[in-house]
Amino acid sequence: MAPPNPIVRVVSSSSTATTSASKLDDSPSHSEHMHRRCFIGPMPQKVLPSAEELKIRRKHTFPRLNSADTSDEELIQIIREHARSFFLHEGGREEDWGENEEQSTREEMLRRFKDSEWGVALRRLRGQSHSHKNASGNNWIGGSFEIGNIAGINIMAESETLSKVSSRNSALPFIPLDSVIEPPTDQSESGTQIFFTHPSEPSGSNTQTQAAPNPSSPDPGLLIPEQESSPSSSTALLRTAVSHREIPGPSQTRSEPARRSIIKLPSLSRIGDSPNKSKKTVHYDLSPVGSASPSLTPASPEEVLERTGTDVSGTSAGAMSFSAMDDQQIAWGDIVMRDRMLVRAYSTESVDMFSRFDESIHRVTRDLDFEDWGEFLVVWRMDRMEIYENYTTPCKEWLTGHKHLAFIIPLKDARTRLFLYSWTDLTFCITCSPTSRRFNPVKAKWTIHSSKDGSNIFIFKVKSRTRGLDWMWQLWRHRGGILPPVVEIRNPRLDSKLKIDMPNVDSVQTYKIFSKDNLIALCTQSLRAVPDWKYVVERQLAEGNVLRLCWREGSYLDWIYLDDDVDGQPRDWAVLCGLALKQLKVPVHLELRMGQHHPGFIHQKDGARLVEPPSIEGYVDRIRPSTHAKQALYVVTHEGNLFVLNPSQAHPPTPLGVALLPTRPDGSNAQTLRTSEVRRGIQQLLDATGVVDLRSILVVRRAKNPVMQNAHDLKPKEADDESWMHTWSAPEQEEATQSDQEDVGGEEGLSKSTDKRQLKTRRSFELLLTNGHVLRFETHSCLFAIEWVEKLQNLVHYWKMKHRSDAREEMELAQASRPPVTPHTYAEADRTIYAEQPVDPSSPLPALGSLFSWCVLEGCRPIVKSGKVFMRQGLHGQYRLVDLVLVPETLIQFRIAPTSVLHSSTRKKINLTDAYVCSGYLATQMLPSGQFNPDANNVPRRYHDGLETDDPEEDRLFVVWYRKTAVAAEEPDSTSGAASTRSVSSSATKIPPLSAKRKIAIFRTRSRLERDAWCSALNSTIEKAVRARKERERKMRESGAVMEM
Repeated sequence: MAPPNPIVRVVSSSSTATTSASKLDDSPSHSEHMHRRCFIGPMPQKVLPSAEELKIRRKHTFPRLNSADTSDEELIQIIREHARSFFLHEGGREEDWGENEEQSTREEMLRRFKDSEWGVALRRLRGQSHSHKNASGNNWIGGSFEIGNIAGINIMAESETLSKVSSRNSALPFIPLDSVIEPPTDQSESGTQIFFTHPSEPSGSNTQTQAAPNPSSPDPGLLIPEQESSPSSSTALLRTAVSHREIPGPSQTRSEPARRSIIKLPSLSRIGDSPNKSKKTVHYDLSPVGSASPSLTPASPEEVLERTGTDVSGTSAGAMSFSAMDDQQIAWGDIVMRDRMLVRAYSTESVDMFSRFDESIHRVTRDLDFEDWGEFLVVWRMDRMEIYENYTTPCKEWLTGHKHLAFIIPLKDARTRLFLYSWTDLTFCITCSPTSRRFNPVKAKWTIHSSKDGSNIFIFKVKSRTRGLDWMWQLWRHRGGILPPVVEIRNPRLDSKLKIDMPNVDSVQTYKIFSKDNLIALCTQSLRAVPDWKYVVERQLAEGNVLRLCWREGSYLDWIYLDDDVDGQPRDWAVLCGLALKQLKVPVHLELRMGQHHPGFIHQKDGARLVEPPSIEGYVDRIRPSTHAKQALYVVTHEGNLFVLNPSQAHPPTPLGVALLPTRPDGSNAQTLRTSEVRRGIQQLLDATGVVDLRSILVVRRAKNPVMQNAHDLKPKEADDESWMHTWSAPEQEEATQSDQEDVGGEEGLSKSTDKRQLKTRRSFELLLTNGHVLRFETHSCLFAIEWVEKLQNLVHYWKMKHRSDAREEMELAQASRPPVTPHTYAEADRTIYAEQPVDPSSPLPALGSLFSWCVLEGCRPIVKSGKVFMRQGLHGQYRLVDLVLVPETLIQFRIAPTSVLHSSTRKKINLTDAYVCSGYLATQMLPSGQFNPDANNVPRRYHDGLETDDPEEDRLFVVWYRKTAVAAEEPDSTSGAASTRSVSSSATKIPPLSAKRKIAIFRTRSRLERDAWCSALNSTIEKAVRARKERERKMRESGAVMEM
């Protein structure tokens, strides 16, 4: 008797979306992931466009608009799009929304904007001519505002929340799914395992043709029908795909067949295929609708032999013809793949080939002769790989017509083996016999001979991570790799597993079944039977989060998010390539996790949620302590840092309605504004001259003494979170006095004051740093000084708590992979102390999702990653603490000096366009001889934030191998991962030679987890840079002639 099937709860996507939408309309709260930002104080009038400039921009942006169109056309369009949200925000009911309410709401929003401070300033600005504007040089205009806010509605926050509400219906699977779920029979396991049973009846007997789904209705492939609340064993596990069905929407999958490889590849056969193994699995019915025969009698041999064309599709004969067709598409000696790679060659006299060679084996292997690191041209020709370099003799390449062939790797040789060297860097390794080549004048061709003495080891590092995966996948399949019989997907949130049978066929359907969209839909439908699904996963899905697939090895996550390769061609093996790594003895497993972004809140000790305050920026004057001279600055906060810029390179924001927004094909003003804000923040970071860590600010207060003090004697207190705020919060600073409100600001306010010195003091605020220094800034007016103090206090408090929370999370992750450095001690002498649980490398670790955030992949913020690391001064210098800021395509360094007030930026910015990132033992190999001692004692370390680590030095190192090139003035937009339509300068399109000089930047983190997070962010940034320059990368791969052998 089959075990009882659990009841699956039916969830309606439409009802969930309505609930979320009503919550959005009734509550003015902003999206937790949306990054809010406020501008404080007025801005110089010269930075705003005049009426004449707006006319010129409008003429180029909207050429079809006639002169009768008003200058408020863009503002009216924004109001029209967000009038309903404003109506609901002001207390209106959705059922009362109509044409009259819409018209009155638009008029009210326009009236509020015109009566606002910036509305009045805008009318005055447009009434001035261009010459009058330039003549008024130092005039200030406007006041404080929140970026993206109009009439109390933030269009960026509203757009993000609405996109989360509709995200559940945006991704449809390739194949509609119906699943039967059987509870696990082994109840001894800690986690719940979800398996799928084979249907007791043929799936073709109960197949019904389905109508095309309504785009407004929930996806039938993601939901279980309501009438089938208790599925039976006869329910089909996989609906048969309708041949004429098309899925609408932007997420529609490709209907063309999967791109075939140009090499002969074996079928995706399974290992140990046995009819008696693994009954609790998923079985797929790949036959088309109507093709199922009513009789299950096998066909005769004569009938099978007569099949041709489409009759053999989906059979073993079809799989053989598929591979044979691939073999006919390539001639002998043609190039399969070629790339520029970072290669290092090793040789040994031993003929005993390694059963496995990776980073851990390399650490304990001795007597290896090696060549220096270098960039080579790697060419794959069917049965061999050729590694080319530049000739050392000038003009020899011009004489010979090809580059110098340095090494040859025979792929058909029995001693040749493929390994994954490092999962963090995705470097792969090939061990083979030494080879030599000779020219046969009789046959007029080269012959390659393999030596029986010695062994060669080659380590390859491809610039793009996905390109490296493609190389490994194709090489593994070319060498006869066989996929496992069962694919296991884990869900760490529910601590459950799902197993899927691998079909024994190599066809288009195989790639469709194991595509990431189809697997996510299958898991979503199947895991609904888990009791905790509703309370753990479904709640997060209702908030707009999305489930993602990733490969995990230890504490490193590699998200599966790119369906196309670096040339824009589909990567049908995006998921299956990880199975190849698993067969190469790499302890990786597939997981279904929630794609988390950087949370905009933290939880305090009492469980209360502390929301991230909005970032701030504005114009201030720094007061020098010795001379009391003023220095005009622009101050902006990003990711817990206070950056300082010159006013001429400030890149200030522009209020809505003042200037034109770049147009988008979909007409989304919110997305346009969000993208422009990310790009503006990147420019600010690139032009920043100094930085102050908000965590190093002890006190933020208004200035009291007209004579500024150079230093202070206030010591930081180790207090609780609540009492820490009161160390610098004074009651008299919370409210503005009558004299503060009477200050009109600027020179006009000073002329009306009888005590100008005291007024300047009340306009100023001070930052007391932990190193004893004092920073004083003067604002435009007293009210703006109070606003700076209040907002900075909130930011300092939040980022101190955020840093402590991140440190605790990192220690929890570290202790999950190794025992704690400092054992727990208890005051009770008679307390029973139990042994620590053994370390489980495959433990769920749900917190890894926040460490490897999706903000890094999608470019939600200007800063990809930032933090303090130790950087080596050259190859022989000492390690010094630097503040490292990673933005798209550039790595910025700020020198940290204990006695300095501001951490100044270095002139040397690392351009990541042609960079390679290596870590671990490979990074130590780049150090000069004698700089690394593998036998050195590993000393445990404890840092000021409580972090305890004992990782060896090689596990904390990473190296950036880059070219010293200037950042182009106009670059492709890498924040969204897509190429921009703007032209690229000649410096960005120039193809550097293989022998071009490179520089090495060596960094050391505090722990291995920090190193892995940095390597992941750097590799993601380099991946975007490669994909943003497809044509340039193609020219780099194809540059350089090779030998005709």
